Amino acid sequence: MIQRSLLSTSLHRCCRQQRHQQLIVSSKFSSSASDEPPEDSATIIQGPSLLTMTGVHRPSPSLFQLPGLRSLPFWTAPESSAQNRKHRVAFNDPLVTTAVEYVESNYESIRSEYFASVLGQGRETDLDSGKVLKPLEPDYDVSTKGGEHADDALHSGNWDWHSYVLNGSKNEKFKERCPKTAEVIDTLEKEGLLFGTPFGFCFFSTLHGNSSIQAHSGPMNLRLRMHLPLVVPPKKDSAQSSSRPTTGIRVADQVREWHEGKAVILDDSYVHEVWNDANSPRVLLLLDLWHPDVQMEERQKISTMFSYAKEKGWIGQAKKQ
Repeated sequence: MIQRSLLSTSLHRCCRQQRHQQLIVSSKFSSSASDEPPEDSATIIQGPSLLTMTGVHRPSPSLFQLPGLRSLPFWTAPESSAQNRKHRVAFNDPLVTTAVEYVESNYESIRSEYFASVLGQGRETDLDSGKVLKPLEPDYDVSTKGGEHADDALHSGNWDWHSYVLNGSKNEKFKERCPKTAEVIDTLEKEGLLFGTPFGFCFFSTLHGNSSIQAHSGPMNLRLRMHLPLVVPPKKDSAQSSSRPTTGIRVADQVREWHEGKAVILDDSYVHEVWNDANSPRVLLLLDLWHPDVQMEERQKISTMFSYAKEKGWIGQAKKQ
């Protein structure tokens, strides 16, 4: 009786705290709206305690979690076994499969635009023709804080971004220089596949040799992340005796290598890390997709919720002081 009474009191106190600590975010937000949101809104409340550090790998987003979504560290089969599998994409999901096949079908064009726009390796050589353009400058600033990847301790070495979508906003200069790549991404957006929130990204990710991104988890489980490898360095001879490949990614307890032109789908709400122990860069096109289990109504409210939070200054980037 004593234990039951204590439990009842604890639950009552927890529910009362949650009611007082609700953060209601309007799903009909406008910049001129009152601070009082309408009844039709998404709601964030103080959640229950979570059991972590058990040795079992589960999604552990740092900001937002939508219950009930299917989860796997990787949604694409490893290339070593892909040919022996009837379905390459987990659950044979039609939306993810469509995205993978469409992006892979444009691999050659995307790769060519990377070499031309980022490395400046176009066909024109006459500097007086006006057709030789200056390579795109990286747009990822490690001196920025408040962003999803802005942690000085997270990176070792050099990691360059050339972004088309950065925190949900598009870069028109990228579109001018990489029109085919931009067209591929815009088509995914029109089909409702591209993750359209302030936490959406699409960029050429260049991880230089002898560089790494330490273990971390993404902010939410609402998206799946695609890697389309464009340049994968050759393996070092020493890698054969090592416990991990020369260049690779670990998600939860699974380790994968990249293969040029073969897309990898991962759930970055699991703890993951990336490394390039080679002497040359590893390059891929990274882009975010909606998790296929998030319904259209939920997507609309989630997008509005994050737009509201960004407008209020609760999320976003700010320069370090």
